[in-house]
Amino acid sequence: MKQNKYINKSLEKSFRILEILSQSVFPLKASSISRKATISRTTTFRLLSVLNQLGYIHKNTSTNTYTMGHKAFQFGEISDYLQSISEESKDILNDVSKTTGLITYLAMLEGPQIVHSDKISSNNDSGNFRTFRMRLDAHCCAIGKVILAYRPDNEISLIYKSYNFYPHTNHTIANIQSLKKELNQIRKQGYSLNHAETFDNVYGVGVAILDHEKRSFAGISFSGSKSLMSPKLLEDYIKILQSASIKISNLIIDK
Repeated sequence: MKQNKYINKSLEKSFRILEILSQSVFPLKASSISRKATISRTTTFRLLSVLNQLGYIHKNTSTNTYTMGHKAFQFGEISDYLQSISEESKDILNDVSKTTGLITYLAMLEGPQIVHSDKISSNNDSGNFRTFRMRLDAHCCAIGKVILAYRPDNEISLIYKSYNFYPHTNHTIANIQSLKKELNQIRKQGYSLNHAETFDNVYGVGVAILDHEKRSFAGISFSGSKSLMSPKLLEDYIKILQSASIKISNLIIDK
């Protein structure tokens, strides 16, 4: 077959790298990307550097690993992992919802937003399981904030470099400085809270689902009325979410 004269080799290799990263729920080292893409290490490093500078991939400098960057998500969903994680974890989420009687969510981060995959309610007669797609600003909900909290600081800065914080309610975080302060607190305590920051009179608690490098690749949360924030109830709910998070993480990592 005659080769297309318009094909640019560097561009072709860059897309190959993006495809590999989009198909991996976990961060990859340059050596692994080079091997999977069958591209020399020198060329791989060069292309990774360019894609990182442009924002299409993200480099975690503390682990020297790469993931998809915030700009890539401007083109829409590029991974089927959200659906696969949903399928793998639906029994765990079902049990959690039945135990608590609360609406349970599973979501992943896409740029400055989270994409909910599952909404599971103990009051749902159709098997207590519903797969759907809903986007929310990550900075204004428990599940979004807890996923952000377990991402590197430079990734947070890139995501919100030119982002305008929309005030969904009077309680919504208004700027990057306030967000980073809260994310630091969330990392220390291991969970996040939503004090009517997305919608008035709707509260939530969220826990991150972590990979082997302690980086979040998803999150789970409860949503409900203000009674959810009762100290005694909240402590039990956090423990339930944390237990479910570990189970889901083990399921996905062991695949």
